[in-house]
Amino acid sequence: MRLSFRQIQAFHEVAKTTSFTIAAQQMNLTQSAVSMLVRQMETELGLKLFDRINRSAQLTEVGSQLLPTVARVLNDMQNVVDGAADLKALHRGTLRLAVPQMLACSWLPTVLNDFRSRFPEIELDLTDVTGDTVVTSVANNTAEIGIGPERGAPSGVAMRQLWVEQIQVVIPRNSQLAEKRDGLTWQQLQAEKWIHYSNEFNMHLERTVWLRSVLAKSAHIRVGGLTTALAMVGSGHGLTAAPRYAKMFAEPFNVVFRSIAGENTGRAFCLYHQTGSALSPAASAFVDLVDAHVPGGL
Repeated sequence: MRLSFRQIQAFHEVAKTTSFTIAAQQMNLTQSAVSMLVRQMETELGLKLFDRINRSAQLTEVGSQLLPTVARVLNDMQNVVDGAADLKALHRGTLRLAVPQMLACSWLPTVLNDFRSRFPEIELDLTDVTGDTVVTSVANNTAEIGIGPERGAPSGVAMRQLWVEQIQVVIPRNSQLAEKRDGLTWQQLQAEKWIHYSNEFNMHLERTVWLRSVLAKSAHIRVGGLTTALAMVGSGHGLTAAPRYAKMFAEPFNVVFRSIAGENTGRAFCLYHQTGSALSPAASAFVDLVDAHVPGGL
């Protein structure tokens, strides 16, 4: 059984006005077109919906019983149309993001302030994750947009580089190495113990830093995240390497960030989203703002 929207609408208008002529005027159709739509609906249902009495159209008993259901269907259809218009105009919707915790605490708030000032009715669903799980969050649709360090994107996930963040060495504030404000050398760090907090990030360091330095590759301590790594460094358990944007947390953890003299050791940060499906209006608007807030990087 197939009923068209126009047939249902014609039935509702005739029932409401008790007139094919007035219903035709309301629908911007001819009277014969409205009559045909109603007859098609009656044929499809196998029921007589109206009694034609003189020039009036009166609902039959079954027509009267169907009218409330038809009214709900039309109301639901209008809600769909209105809802789609609101989503397109960004009067409603949800922005689902996955961002590493430190990045969510440092760079992201400024972007979100701008976004929410423009689109205050959009809800925010922010998942703060580790850098290793940003891509996974996008791949399994936990988030529509992910922003984080460069990772190998699996099939179905698109990646676009945003900026390159300098990687710096994090050392205890009371360490003699902290006095080297002009930058450290790898030779000065040769005997230090290292704290690792991301297997993938460690592999990146092995491909870039460790490969051309005299540093030992083995970790003295392994932890689950950068926050814990900073706490371990501040307590004197070793050094770690971290993106420069985490520098804003140096004071609470009693650490300092230092560059390596003569080195531009960087890490690309990227935007991720699923391929094969259009971004929601909220996500598209957010991506546009991200491009306007890309930090300077290296």
